[in-house]
Amino acid sequence: MAAAQAEKPLPSFNRVVHEWALTFKQVEAFTRQTTLDSDLADRYQQSLAEIEHLGNRFLVDAQARLKLLAQLTEALGPAPGEGAEPEPAALAAKRKAYGEEIGFYRARISETTLAVTRAGLLAAAISSKSRKVLLGSLVTQYPLPFLPATIKTAVPELGARLRAIAHLPVAWWDGLTPKLRQDLPFKHVIIVALLAGLAGWIGRHYLLRYFGRNRALTNPSYARRFIAAIAEGAARGIIPALILGGIMWRTLSPDGYISGEFARFVVASCSALILIVLAAVLPRAVLAPYSPVWQLAPVDPRNGKAICRLINFLAVFLAIDIILPDAAKVSASPELVSFYNMVLGSLSGVVLLLLMRGRLWKQTGPDDDREAETAMPPPPAPRPSRSFWASLRAVIALCSVAGIAAALLGYSELSFYLIKNLLFSGTVIGGLFLLRGLLRESIRFAVGSRWAIERLGLEHPTRQGIKFWCRAALELVLFVIGAVAIAPIWGIPIKELTRWLGGFLQGFKIGSVTISVVDIAVAFGVFLIGLVITRILQRALTDQVLPQTQLETGLQNSLSSGFGYVGLLIAAALAISVVGIDLSNIALIAGALSVGIGFGLQNIVNNFVSGLILLIERPVKVGDWVVVGSNEGFIQKINVRATELLTFQRASVIIPNADLLSSAVTNWTHKDRHGRIEVAVGVAYGSDTSRVREILLLCAQEDDRIFRYPAPYVLFKDFGNSSLDFELRCFTGDVLSRLMIASDLRFLIDQRFREQGVEIPFPQRVVHMAGARDGQPEFSPLEEDLDGKA
Repeated sequence: MAAAQAEKPLPSFNRVVHEWALTFKQVEAFTRQTTLDSDLADRYQQSLAEIEHLGNRFLVDAQARLKLLAQLTEALGPAPGEGAEPEPAALAAKRKAYGEEIGFYRARISETTLAVTRAGLLAAAISSKSRKVLLGSLVTQYPLPFLPATIKTAVPELGARLRAIAHLPVAWWDGLTPKLRQDLPFKHVIIVALLAGLAGWIGRHYLLRYFGRNRALTNPSYARRFIAAIAEGAARGIIPALILGGIMWRTLSPDGYISGEFARFVVASCSALILIVLAAVLPRAVLAPYSPVWQLAPVDPRNGKAICRLINFLAVFLAIDIILPDAAKVSASPELVSFYNMVLGSLSGVVLLLLMRGRLWKQTGPDDDREAETAMPPPPAPRPSRSFWASLRAVIALCSVAGIAAALLGYSELSFYLIKNLLFSGTVIGGLFLLRGLLRESIRFAVGSRWAIERLGLEHPTRQGIKFWCRAALELVLFVIGAVAIAPIWGIPIKELTRWLGGFLQGFKIGSVTISVVDIAVAFGVFLIGLVITRILQRALTDQVLPQTQLETGLQNSLSSGFGYVGLLIAAALAISVVGIDLSNIALIAGALSVGIGFGLQNIVNNFVSGLILLIERPVKVGDWVVVGSNEGFIQKINVRATELLTFQRASVIIPNADLLSSAVTNWTHKDRHGRIEVAVGVAYGSDTSRVREILLLCAQEDDRIFRYPAPYVLFKDFGNSSLDFELRCFTGDVLSRLMIASDLRFLIDQRFREQGVEIPFPQRVVHMAGARDGQPEFSPLEEDLDGKA
């Protein structure tokens, strides 16, 4: 299979160069012509693309041959100098042959490079000429369509055109011989139509029953809604469209009974009907205005109905444009073209303007794009901005207004260029939007799967980061696909766009540095694959290999962490090699820097490297609540040398990065914002301890900021000097509010204790009186208040 798909051997270079010269001569003559033949331009573009492709193959072959010859020449060693003993004749002959061959291939490289460059320039010249011709047609003005003279000419001609269309079946029937009329398979057509209808009904019933919308599901996933939309669209629209497509295929077949203008009319009519059917079904399948829980786009059901109706109107206008211009014999006059385009162009533009109203696309309902967690979920993130879609609607609305104005001013080609291309571009964008939703759901499912959580050991923040970057890459890929799909609609040849994109991906130079997007993407992929493999092996080492040894737990953790760092370094080295960076240069730079480090830059470099470690390992990050020594507050900024800490007193503390790594740091929000709250309370001796625990738990349950899982619990900590000491422990999802929550709990506990008659005692102390008088007690109990005053 691989050998069969391999490229053909290179042809004779001299013959190919001669053919290239002839092609270049023909293309240059074509570019000097004043008119443009679109078919001939496409053929020349294809020929030039083949020249570029074949020329690049010749370049690769010649460069590989030059590399081999250089190695062989180097193996011969340096040539003998003047006055030295001559080398053997055989070696001298080989050296001479290698030198001649090197000159030959260098000349071939120069000639091929010139041909490839010339082919690219000629292709650009053809594209430029095509754009000029397109621009010239767009600025061509027809008679003003609203003038009485234009209407007087256009309306009768339009009537004649419609009568000609209506007469096409009669003319076709009259043109058949009596034998052909007898041979027409009307019975077979009816039987086939009935069988096709029956098969379509069975297929529709099967699709809707097993894959359609199940009304018993109240909250289906995006994937399930996507499958249901496909089933609805296929059952209600695609099957009828396939039947109409079969009629088109039978009409266009060489042995068909329908031919001539009537055949073109049948094909155009079937195309128009397919468009109307799909426009009536697919938007309803996507927006589901009568079953809101099955929507693929969260649009209000009433707005969804309005959107479907407007899309149906647009489909009808396009269907009319498909049937009328392609079904009649006579060519239209400028007056008819102007009047016809004014009516259809204006109506289509007005419907597009109505369709782009912002309130129609206002999204409702909850966002499905949040990953569910089994316990202690993080606070919901804010919804993303919709400014991109609002901007896109504004651009489409402006183009619609421009199309309406062009139609009214007689620029018919410009009007339909804008309106039609907007409709086709909108269809592409809608398809990519659905594909985007499905792929985003697949990414969410993958990063939230049990394999990612258990096998790879990915924490929630890590999975969120992976999901973000994967979706960002998805957006970029879909943008490129959309650009490639939409550009030809607006008159940009796909070959020219491919050439631009290929040149960008292959690399562009900035000074003497070549930046290759493909190499960067491959390097990033290699780095990610290396990280994934490292995490899998690290997890296997931690869970399966190291527990079987008799090593201490700390040593096992050290080995596992060291394995992870080694894998990270290997992945980074492989990625750097793929990009093409010479690691030896980095080693030289590191060696030169080491001299400076040894002469007084130790502290600076120490803090710099510590800052890099903080950014990579991320024991602290911006926004974390940390305690460093006697300083407590939020991380404001991590700089190269130091980290800025903002205390609760609004004072900024600058901490060297090396101190953050060398000293103990308490990070309250390292992995998440979850935290534990402790509230200590004492009750009088003799109190019902079970009742005290019940009251404390009820107080914790009344606060919505406290988690139900893990559940709050109460500890009977000690028999104190003056009280029975209890401690309420509970968990919250916002550790930043732990002080306020603890304060609110104390207020509530005090209130409940007063209501239930539970006493919080004062401290008791026995004071011995030295030298007591006769008749008086030797000691007496004194009560002290909380300030220690008798």
